[in-house]
Amino acid sequence: MAHHGFDQAEQMRRLVKELSLGPTGHYPDGALNEMDEGEIRIAVGVEQGKVVISFGKPTAWIGFTYQQARDLAELLIKHSDCAQCGG
Repeated sequence: MAHHGFDQAEQMRRLVKELSLGPTGHYPDGALNEMDEGEIRIAVGVEQGKVVISFGKPTAWIGFTYQQARDLAELLIKHSDCAQCGG
């Protein structure tokens, strides 16, 4: 019998690698401050009725342009509708 926590962690690692999530090493909008580590690719989805944001690495904070913030808000709303329906 497989341990579900391990299975989920392994699936997440594969997803992170598949989608190239995490830091890119680029600063497309310039550095926000001296703590800025650059662009990070994230994914938004639904898992077991919960909206999940994957950052691909431990992340203390993120900054968004106006448009990126609006795009994320729309994704969160879209996925919350899906989560509410059991998707």
